[in-house]
Amino acid sequence: MQNQPNQNRKQNTIPELSGKKPVKKSRIFIIVGIIIIVAIFIAIIAFGIISRDKKEESKVEEPAVEEVIYGDEELGIDPTVDEQLKDYRNIALFGIDAKDFESETGHRSDGMIIVSINEKNDDVKMFSIYRDTYLKIDDNHDLDKVNHAYAYHGMTGSIKAINQNLDLNIREGISFTWEAVGDLVNNLGGVEVDVQESERVYMNKGLSSENQIASTGTQTLNGDQAVKYCRIRKDSNRGDYRRNERMQIVMQAAFEKAKAMDATKLIKIMDETLQETSTNMSRTRMADTLAEIASLDISYNTCWPYDTDGWTYQSIYYGVPITLTTNVSQLHEEFFGQKDYQPTEFVQEVSDRIESISGYSE
Repeated sequence: MQNQPNQNRKQNTIPELSGKKPVKKSRIFIIVGIIIIVAIFIAIIAFGIISRDKKEESKVEEPAVEEVIYGDEELGIDPTVDEQLKDYRNIALFGIDAKDFESETGHRSDGMIIVSINEKNDDVKMFSIYRDTYLKIDDNHDLDKVNHAYAYHGMTGSIKAINQNLDLNIREGISFTWEAVGDLVNNLGGVEVDVQESERVYMNKGLSSENQIASTGTQTLNGDQAVKYCRIRKDSNRGDYRRNERMQIVMQAAFEKAKAMDATKLIKIMDETLQETSTNMSRTRMADTLAEIASLDISYNTCWPYDTDGWTYQSIYYGVPITLTTNVSQLHEEFFGQKDYQPTEFVQEVSDRIESISGYSE
């Protein structure tokens, strides 16, 4: 309808050329019709181009949905396990029997603590793995003490062994030398620990005269004392099993002390501690991780395996999980709310082999 007035204007203003006959109205109508058709055709093309451009723009503006890829073969993470534990950030903390990190291999992990953070509600749980636990290390070393994995393959190999044997999704690890633990405790101004008599006796055997523990009960331990407390191997109070509990006690006491400290001072302490650690995280992420753990309440801590027994094989002492499958199932129920959890085929096969070699079964 908008084109019609234009037609009239064009028709009424066409001049009659001198010496020529007037243009016939039929020819004028034909020309105008062609112009209209061409205009419509151009409009359709233009509309199509604009619509296409708008669609392309809308496609660009829409955020791309990133496909989540579960599993990590290098770290021994099963894809199904990884997907099931997607809301949990599990971090491995290793205490290494070395003064420094000249080499990632060759040192056993005397302390292994797994910190599990539920990222939906910030609930934090923690468990220690008994270092003598009889598990599959790798194809070359097969079944061995789990703390030997660090000596064979460093942090990556140790994380892989833990992931495979316990059905976990650990990607991050931090290793501390005992010297680093002592320096951290000193920088925090000591940690509050309840020392028992059997522990006091063994601690004093390795402490200098000025660091001797005079009495039992709750007291503030300095760095040297805290390290000796963690590293007691034999005493009348459950021997090496208690050792893992003591490591947790010192770790949790350090976190509690950190919560009450000024943020500026805490950052300085973290920076000094990071220089004596080894990690597969960036320094910034590691500092943020330690600060995050320190700021949260640890709702539950325990030692794993729950059911285990000592066993001597070829003159070497091992701790046998009874059985591996039942211990893994219980772990997943307590830490991840997976009732009646069925371990992976890998765990079941290792469990069967441990039972056949050791003779321990349910």
